[in-house]
Amino acid sequence: MEPLTFTIKSIAVQDTIMLLALGVVVFFLALALRKKSSKHTLVSLIWLLAVLWFFNSPLFGFSRVTVSTAGIKIEYGVLSLRNTTVPLDTPWKIESHASGLRRLRKVYTLRIGNHQSMRVKSREDLELLKEIGRAIDEVRGANRARHR
Repeated sequence: MEPLTFTIKSIAVQDTIMLLALGVVVFFLALALRKKSSKHTLVSLIWLLAVLWFFNSPLFGFSRVTVSTAGIKIEYGVLSLRNTTVPLDTPWKIESHASGLRRLRKVYTLRIGNHQSMRVKSREDLELLKEIGRAIDEVRGANRARHR
C-alpha cells in the first residue's frame, strides 16, 4: 500500500518560522562572538536554548503525518528532535479544547500515542483529522489482513 501523507498545517511555513527564529538568534550570537562580548554571547546562547526548547516543547504540535505499513511517521518540523515513526497499532483520538479569551471557541487536535498535532479550528481541518484517523485504521486493518 502506498504511503498516505497528510499536512495539518503548512510544514513549509512552520520550517520557515523555525529557521527564521534560529537565524536571528545565530546572527546575534555571531555578532556577540565577533565583538568578543561575553555578556551578549551568554544572552544569545540563552535565546538559542529558548528557541530550541520552544520548538521541541509540548506547546508545538506536529504538522505532517505519513501513514504506511511501516508505521505512522510524525513530523514536527526541521528543528524538532521529536520527529518520529510510531507503530501502526498506536492509539489515536481527536480531542477538543476550549480556546480564546472567554474560552468560547473550540479547537481540535489529533493525538497519536503521546504526540499531539497543531490545533485546528475549522470544520474542514476537523474533517482532515478524521480522515487521518480513518487512514490509520484502514492501513492497520489491511496490515492485519495481510499477516493472517
